[in-house]
Amino acid sequence: MTQRNASRRPFAWTEKELDEDLLPDRRQFATALQKVCRHLVVTTPNGVTPTRPTQAQAAKYLHVSETTLTRYLQGERIPPEEGAARIYDTACRDAGGSQNVGITREEFLELRKRAEQERCANCSRHRHAARAAGQKLRALQETHEQLERSAAERDRELRKLRQHAAVLKQGAQQVKAAQPIPVSEAGPQKFPVAARPATLLPVPRRQGDRQQSKNEALAARTVGRRAEELLHSGRPDSTLALLRHTAEAYSPLEVALLVGLLRTQEHDELAANLVHIYARDRTDLDVVRAALILHEQQAVADAEALLRTAAAHPGSALSRADESGPPR
Repeated sequence: MTQRNASRRPFAWTEKELDEDLLPDRRQFATALQKVCRHLVVTTPNGVTPTRPTQAQAAKYLHVSETTLTRYLQGERIPPEEGAARIYDTACRDAGGSQNVGITREEFLELRKRAEQERCANCSRHRHAARAAGQKLRALQETHEQLERSAAERDRELRKLRQHAAVLKQGAQQVKAAQPIPVSEAGPQKFPVAARPATLLPVPRRQGDRQQSKNEALAARTVGRRAEELLHSGRPDSTLALLRHTAEAYSPLEVALLVGLLRTQEHDELAANLVHIYARDRTDLDVVRAALILHEQQAVADAEALLRTAAAHPGSALSRADESGPPR
């Protein structure tokens, strides 16, 4: 160990300079502890009692580290009650009694207690800020977990929709590769033919009876004129009922012709509602057939809308009967 300067007075290491910002009770206890330590009669492990003990020797004598003893003497750290009592009792024994130490044991421990309880003025604010930050962190963690669960649910739903769309696409490809679809019988004519003329849509090229195709086109125009009259007369409920009847009773070809006719007459909302109802209430096979016909008529947007709506409402018309609601 480095030889200390012999010219320094004994226990000079106890004379620690205290920080200007040190709180009053801590300062008072540190000063009292420095005075108490000057009464120590340090004995080394080999039985030697130096007249000028070093801080390192004193720390070993008190069974603490030299760094810890420095922090005690500077007021940076408050020793526990048991440790403070042991230092005082050792100094009191070495000094020959408390009357030689200059402070009673009760007074010394009371100073330690007050120093331990003393807090910086900013500590309370820091604790409140830390508590608020912890609450905010927990709230953010909960929100993050909710977002992760929601994202997982959306991913599962998206995978289901993609799988259903793939099935519809495969069905459309199979229908397109097969022979031309025979035309089903047209639904019952429940509405009289209006006198106002309408533009005839181009009927897709197909094999079969020309008269039958002409009759289907005529039925589509008839329903289109009647739907237009109901819309202009301000009776939306009747229009909705007619659209539902049309979606239920008419074949994919007839519905495709009607959608095209409504687009030609610039009744886009009516056409979109018909597409929505038909895709929602009819079977997937009917939807695929209607979408294929629309695609052949260059009505790609309506064909895509049919498939997307059907993908959002998977299943047959019977399984969706209870879910039917007003169109968008």
